[in-house]
Amino acid sequence: MSLETLLEKYHERATVPLRNTIFDQRNKGPFEILHVIEDDEFRVLNHRIVYRDGAASSVWRQQQWGSGDCSIDVTQFDGGVVNSVSIRYAGNSVFAAKFSVTRPEWLIADPDFRLPYIFGRTDMEAWYYTHENRLVLSRVRLAFDYSTKHTFTVLDQGVEKKTAVHLYRDVEYRCDLDDGIRLTIDGKSPRRVHWRQNLSADDARAIFKYARGYRWLGGWRPVADIVEI
Repeated sequence: MSLETLLEKYHERATVPLRNTIFDQRNKGPFEILHVIEDDEFRVLNHRIVYRDGAASSVWRQQQWGSGDCSIDVTQFDGGVVNSVSIRYAGNSVFAAKFSVTRPEWLIADPDFRLPYIFGRTDMEAWYYTHENRLVLSRVRLAFDYSTKHTFTVLDQGVEKKTAVHLYRDVEYRCDLDDGIRLTIDGKSPRRVHWRQNLSADDARAIFKYARGYRWLGGWRPVADIVEI
């Protein structure tokens, strides 16, 4: 199922509301933005689905949890690559960020019918948690597969693989941990990903500003300028 079909099916479902739902459509420059807010009395899901020239460009999501914590996810679709950042925050304080790399063909329908899609597979996911006024790289996994639950952990509590090679379903991953993450992906869609080990308080504020405003409409570059080595 194509990315655009996944998004269309979600929007069709959301606009036949089974719960408290608000939706609208508007244009902002070259972008068409579909806006859907759903409230199931447990959490509020706020989605902005963005198209440019008829093709999916990005998806923005905010979730408000009953505990007062919130999250914002920004996912960018560009040239066969899907980049995503998820920020957990309370008030104006960011306490965690997760960065993901995947591919459009690996997005699948949400089995719970709540989200436009979920990641069926990812190349890499990296979590940064607050420590001494910084966001510190704390967890890294490669080759996650939702259907088989396969994953390869590079960094976590009690695990730190300075150098690792992993092959999964014809994709080879070579990863080094030194001053950050240095990942080489070989296979059908080869690429390199180099991310920093620590993000300063200013970096965290800049990413938060990117996600909370409308800078994310311009693409992934503002995030790449911060997180890439």
